[in-house]
Amino acid sequence: SGAPLPPYAYEVRGPDTDAEAARFLQQAQFSSSEAEIAALRGKGYARWLEEQMVAPRYTSGWNWLVSGGYQQTDIRFNNYADRMMWNQLIAAPDAVRKRVALAWSEILVVSSNGTEGYWPSFALAAYWDLLNQHAFGNYRDLLEAITLNPAMGAYLNTLGNRKANAAGRVPDENYAREVMQLFTIGLHELNSDGTLRGGKATETYGAADVSNLACIFTGYELDSSGQQYTTDPTPYRKPMRFNASRHAGDSVSFLGRTVPAGDGPARLSQALDILFNHPNVGPFIGRQLIQRLVTGDPSPAYVGRVAAAFNDNGAGVRGDLRAVV
Repeated sequence: SGAPLPPYAYEVRGPDTDAEAARFLQQAQFSSSEAEIAALRGKGYARWLEEQMVAPRYTSGWNWLVSGGYQQTDIRFNNYADRMMWNQLIAAPDAVRKRVALAWSEILVVSSNGTEGYWPSFALAAYWDLLNQHAFGNYRDLLEAITLNPAMGAYLNTLGNRKANAAGRVPDENYAREVMQLFTIGLHELNSDGTLRGGKATETYGAADVSNLACIFTGYELDSSGQQYTTDPTPYRKPMRFNASRHAGDSVSFLGRTVPAGDGPARLSQALDILFNHPNVGPFIGRQLIQRLVTGDPSPAYVGRVAAAFNDNGAGVRGDLRAVV
């Protein structure tokens, strides 16, 4: 792109042997041909990674389905997401992005089993494309995009979630629980290296935090604006839209912070900011990425280095996933 490399990329070290290069390539992508080994050894780790991160993106999963005519056959229940995924992982030249997106799909999990009746192939393709779009962006942006993604909304019940009423209905707590437990802070307070703070398991949140946060995730539904016909999957490619009449808009507190009453999307942004800035996020998310890209049992020192990159990319930016990767 001609832009200067970020501070973390100024390193010329590379693999000393073909075996070291192959090991690295098998973690960073899905293959280690002789040509790929030679390219890595010639460029060094950091510059090779930088080139991969700015490489053009392969055809999106959504467009691949459209090009194959699957919008004509995927009427509500047929699921061709597996075909789309195998093409993405085998044929795409931007393999580092695909490897990292695959890791995110194992952390920010959805399932076609939870999206039946919601154009599953296209819902899953839009979800997968989001992971690719944000793979080397900022985690705060990825967190908001995945929160408003219709596939995630269908899987963890944000889609159609409504405020309490006199008949006893209460906001669904599924996403509120999982966004804390799985996507941001985890179950226990952590040191920056991922070890338990104080050497003991201290819970990060309780039942009241879940029920209060659940109110934030009410009022979201499919954005059907511009939909040309009832079998058009386009709404599943767009973020869920906000319906104020279904939102529980009163002031709520969670994790010791308060989100005041007011505009629903602004309240969602404030809640995600609280989660994103929690000190657990760097070590909790960093450890999960290490496990999916490198090793299942990383040392605290390794987790600490990755968490430090999450907390500050060298230029004062938190959540920079290029630095983290």
